Amino acid sequence: MSALVAAAGPAAALAAAGQAAAATPVETAKTTKDAGANTHRTALTQSAAVREAAGAGQNVEITSLRTESSETYATPDGSLETDQHLRPVRARVGGAWKAIDNTLVKQPDGSIAPAVAAVGMTLSGGGSGPLVTLNRAGRKLSYAWPSALPAPTLSGDTATYKNVLPNVDLQVRADVDGFHELVVVNTAAAAKNSALARLTFKVRGIGLHVSRAAGGGLTATDTASGGEVFSAPQPIMWDSGSRVTATAVSQGANTDDPTQGPTDTSHVAPIAVAVDSGASGDSKLTLTPAHSLLAGAGTSFPLYIDPQTYTPKAGDWTMVSKTWASSPQYHFNGDSDSGVGDCAWSYCSPYDVKRLFYSFPTSRFAGKSILDATFIGHETWAASCSARPVELWRTKGFTSGTTWDSSSDNWLDHLDTQNEAHGYSGCSASDVEFNATTGVRYAAAHNSSTTSFGLRASDESDPYGWKRFTNDAYLRVHYNMPPQQIRMSQLSMSPGGSCHSPSAAVRIRTLPSITASDVTDPDGDQVSVQFSLAWDAGDGKGLTTQWTSSKIGPKKSGSTFSTTLPSTLSNGKTIPKNKTLAWQARAVDYDQGTYYSYSPWSSGGSATNCYWVYDTSVPAGPVITSGDYPAVDDSDPNDPTYDGSAATAPSPSTRRPRTSSSTATA
Repeated sequence: MSALVAAAGPAAALAAAGQAAAATPVETAKTTKDAGANTHRTALTQSAAVREAAGAGQNVEITSLRTESSETYATPDGSLETDQHLRPVRARVGGAWKAIDNTLVKQPDGSIAPAVAAVGMTLSGGGSGPLVTLNRAGRKLSYAWPSALPAPTLSGDTATYKNVLPNVDLQVRADVDGFHELVVVNTAAAAKNSALARLTFKVRGIGLHVSRAAGGGLTATDTASGGEVFSAPQPIMWDSGSRVTATAVSQGANTDDPTQGPTDTSHVAPIAVAVDSGASGDSKLTLTPAHSLLAGAGTSFPLYIDPQTYTPKAGDWTMVSKTWASSPQYHFNGDSDSGVGDCAWSYCSPYDVKRLFYSFPTSRFAGKSILDATFIGHETWAASCSARPVELWRTKGFTSGTTWDSSSDNWLDHLDTQNEAHGYSGCSASDVEFNATTGVRYAAAHNSSTTSFGLRASDESDPYGWKRFTNDAYLRVHYNMPPQQIRMSQLSMSPGGSCHSPSAAVRIRTLPSITASDVTDPDGDQVSVQFSLAWDAGDGKGLTTQWTSSKIGPKKSGSTFSTTLPSTLSNGKTIPKNKTLAWQARAVDYDQGTYYSYSPWSSGGSATNCYWVYDTSVPAGPVITSGDYPAVDDSDPNDPTYDGSAATAPSPSTRRPRTSSSTATA
């Protein structure tokens, strides 16, 4: 018996906050399983992970940096590596991370919920209450079927409410970041039910204003802040398409269950949306399915109408279709994978050319030195086992309304090409790795909050280049963290003392030695320091940098760096007397013959330069000498620096017979 399915009501998603794990700090790593059941070594803190990775010769995850959609590792070379997933892979349950599990489970109160979800979502256990309720930070959005619901039948991630209309079932399928509603009309006769011509849902928003979005979808905004909490693209409907033959399956045809999304042979049409916003957060959502598919002679049942509602996240994905050039195919129309290239095979009706877009959050890489980056996509289908090239590009951003026509100029930089074939009989599905280093370096240099990538076939007229990729792509980024900004409290001068702000410039009679203490690198790399000196040269430009030193070092992280200012600097300029002078410092990390990233200058942000006046008229200060605590020797990378405590004082056998002298400020 044929079945007609109509999705009636938005699928919704809730972004669980990517919280860092909270625990008591530990200094040793341990072997554990992450939320994805992968066994690897972990440590709570970055410093502990860096030490363990160097000793063990393998990556160690920093669990305090774990989020719902990313993992960060210390690597044996002292750098960091982050896997940034497109979608959540874990959620916090009882204070611990657990892998996402969309299996629906009956709750003690009779309601239904996913076992482990990244969304606050509750389904009806039957009765007159809401069909689905979403919860994000106290903001709730509920959808209700017009009449009382029967108790559902549960199967994996899907709840089926039988006969909500004669020979019509209602299905709700839990997804990683939302849900899909499908009204299933089981016979062609049932499709003629006038109730299906216009489907109306009661919508209640607590702390939300629900309205129709400009692109034909739905948006729910916070009534206090105005920020979007939930949104939906324009919903679509599709039929089951042609039956896939055994020959087509052997050729790599998509055999996905059409309840999960359109197949390669499905007819697709948009659904009209109307929102009637009422008082006290109550609204009505009306969906008007396309009559041409409901009653069309060429419609293959079941037929699906599947709007999607979700919480906007940084990770996103879409497909664009040349055949449906003006229609968006957002989130692969609810399917877990979609195509790239020319689908000109018997299992493609109509023939079509498709491209894919993915967007990842990249703000965490701002200012980092990107050593390398890899885009990893999972290829599920290929037209044959004869490899064909597929390209990765950095692209412009996209929205839920992006189409083939609107994205023709989205392609910015060609990043990589891989010649692959996976998913055909004899060459099983597999990950494909693309070099995305140039794209992520661009993001790091431009402080990009998100970065979009696109996949397209190198030859979009070659049917053997047809492939399918899933919606769980991820970025693997190997990067170096710059040294921390040197604080004013770490800076001193002799004579002159601590770092002085502009209003408290110190006057000294001799040119000082300037010092930056305890200069560290978060990766534990060696560090070097540069100093700069500024004054007003009388050229109308005010206080400007007149000299920058060469790099001093490298030395181990945590070292102290000093240089004595000469009257004539290395660039030939003379330090002026009786003028306000200002100096600052910055660090740069060094590893295996390469300098990587500079810290900000010490005067950055709310800090200032260290101010002083070179004034030879002030009295001379006392001379201080010490054999036990000799002056710092910056020419020696292993030179120890003592702080005067008993624990760090040198023994008589290690004392060096050198004298340190300085002149106090006047």
